[in-house]
Amino acid sequence: MTKDFEAPPALSPLAVTLLQSSFECVKVVDGEGRIQLVNQNGLAALEIDQPNAVVGQPWSSLWPSESRSKVEESLREARTGGVGHFTALRPTADGAPKWWDVSVSAVRIEDGPAQFVVVSRDITRQQLGQMAENLHHQRLRTAIAASGDVLWDIDLVDDRVWWSEGMQTIFGYGRDEIGDRTQWCHEHIHPDDRARVVKGMTDAVANGDVYWEDEFRYRAADGRYLVVLDRGSIFRDPSGRALNFIGVMQDITARAAASERRDGLARELAHRINNTLAVVSGLFQQTAATSGDVAQLRATFGKRLMAMASANAVLVRSSSGGAKLEALARVQLGAFAGEGRLEIASSTPVTVTFETAQPLALVLNELATNAIKYGALARPSGKVVLGWTIEPAGDLVLSWRERGGPPVGAPSRAGLGSRLIDHAIPGAVVERRFDPEGFNCRVRIPAISLIASAAPRGTGKA
Repeated sequence: MTKDFEAPPALSPLAVTLLQSSFECVKVVDGEGRIQLVNQNGLAALEIDQPNAVVGQPWSSLWPSESRSKVEESLREARTGGVGHFTALRPTADGAPKWWDVSVSAVRIEDGPAQFVVVSRDITRQQLGQMAENLHHQRLRTAIAASGDVLWDIDLVDDRVWWSEGMQTIFGYGRDEIGDRTQWCHEHIHPDDRARVVKGMTDAVANGDVYWEDEFRYRAADGRYLVVLDRGSIFRDPSGRALNFIGVMQDITARAAASERRDGLARELAHRINNTLAVVSGLFQQTAATSGDVAQLRATFGKRLMAMASANAVLVRSSSGGAKLEALARVQLGAFAGEGRLEIASSTPVTVTFETAQPLALVLNELATNAIKYGALARPSGKVVLGWTIEPAGDLVLSWRERGGPPVGAPSRAGLGSRLIDHAIPGAVVERRFDPEGFNCRVRIPAISLIASAAPRGTGKA
């Protein structure tokens, strides 16, 4: 590289020596904007081997077209006595991208022509660092927006809180509605959870902890409380003083509701299993006490278990949490009554609760068993009419009428079947009549045993 330069007329050898010793890229430009001198460090930074390649050339020609207006504007500013300044990208002679921070000042010696000293500082490293930081922040903002969570940062020194956009998108607050103090944060915690949560956060800071977590309810803009899982980390200085509390609040309302439903189902299942086992145990004890031998015990107890199993099958197929009365009756009585021997005369569709369905199945099973042994179903011409109504008070009245069977009379004593019919359904009241035309039974079941009732409907036959 050539090191000897001819000094521009307006600059003394001392001035040129000073320019050459600068670590920055320094150029001298004449009044028309043409390059008169470039110092050695500048030529090296621009990756120019021969100064003659640029001396005499318009300074603006060294810049990309999109930056030339900045060059011209800086010269105009310097001509008026100011200092022109701009920042722009200008690749080196070998094509390497570099960013420059440029200052332009006018220099006039005695009556000589105006010239300009241009100092260009290479800021490529800083620019790339800033670009990387901006990209990182952009990615962070994108990640935060996509996460569906609420990020928060509490300045523990100044008691200032920063919230991410999730406070707007998830909780529905407007930007001007969101407070920047911890008091606002605490006020929106459910009153039943507030003391526990605030104490937990305060204790974590005071005890030197680095992590905190809790699950609680937080108020949204519309007044609803969302269930949130909140986690935070505490940042401290070398002395242990807490500076910032930074965390993520996640809306788990749907998950919490699903978990509560699962827990409820588990509790209900356990309750139903216990009830079923109690009923089975009671049936076995009663059946064993009245059975003459093992064969009778096996037959009678097995039949009653099958009645319970059939009722359970109806419950499993139901989506209402109970059993449709008509479906339950057809399942229980279909095996006892042949074609056309069971008439269901129902004025109202009814759904009974799980707790009522299985005892009711046992009652229907016992009524049908007695009808086959002693009543209408003991003769080919006999039939059973089953109906029900809902009374104004909401109770269900079930009626069992037998027709076409042999003459019937009241038994001399109440057997197990009768006692089961009387006591199987909690709160039910049973009335029997042994009329000349056939046996009649009315069972009044409390309204609490029903889930829903609908408008009256017609009769059906099986």
